[in-house]
Amino acid sequence: MTDRDSSVVLDAVTRSYGTTTVIAPTSVTVGDGEFVSVLGPSGCGKSTILSMVAGLAAPSTGRVLAGGRPVRGPGPDRGMVFQDHALLPWKTARGNVEFGLASARPELTRAQRREVADRHLARVGLARAADRRPARLSGGMQQRVGLARAFAVDPEILLLDEPFGALDALTRRELQLQLLEVWEESQRTVIMVTHDVDEAILLSDRVLVMSAGPESTVIADVPVDLPRPRHTVAGAGGDGGGDTDRRERYTAGLRRELLGLLQSQH
Repeated sequence: MTDRDSSVVLDAVTRSYGTTTVIAPTSVTVGDGEFVSVLGPSGCGKSTILSMVAGLAAPSTGRVLAGGRPVRGPGPDRGMVFQDHALLPWKTARGNVEFGLASARPELTRAQRREVADRHLARVGLARAADRRPARLSGGMQQRVGLARAFAVDPEILLLDEPFGALDALTRRELQLQLLEVWEESQRTVIMVTHDVDEAILLSDRVLVMSAGPESTVIADVPVDLPRPRHTVAGAGGDGGGDTDRRERYTAGLRRELLGLLQSQH
């Protein structure tokens, strides 16, 4: 854990477009260093919640706090990873990471930016692809660059908007485990929007479930009581014997609970 306060508070926030209320009054607290996922039906406003925390959209009423400070716009304390990796096509993988560093951490020299970029690319398995442009990278590799860029900026809060939604199952699983490993080392606060119940269970400390829109809000806050670190256990397919059986029973029950909450909104 860091000494920095990286908590997030949504205090009775709403979001309206004209006469349509997309987000009804919603209050949520994400603690310092927590990994919280947000599930809900399509179009319920999950990404709107994330955008308000990022400072890309302002609540119509209520307030958003990041690290105890009111959110009034984007800031270097919050990093965001989109489903569309949003890489600059004319820059290499290293160049994309360095570009983010230049604006978020201007105190770094060019040599320091290169060192930080290379270190974070290596952490996501891209040490040998640092000089490739996005067109020469697979979808999974492009998303790795997006993750490396977000972690290199060293934000206190990381916001993930379905970062693995467009990937095939094997690549998605590999990146989930890499994200787990990097997060378990850094212990940054993470809020992730996802449609994948199993992904939410694997990664999260808590799962928030939103109601169907319009006037969507959080209807359930479900803790995930699984031990950490998880990336080694998940990568190995289990930890052996009775522990594995208990984990699988617990996970199956939690999956049923979350799916039941989602199905109740259709």
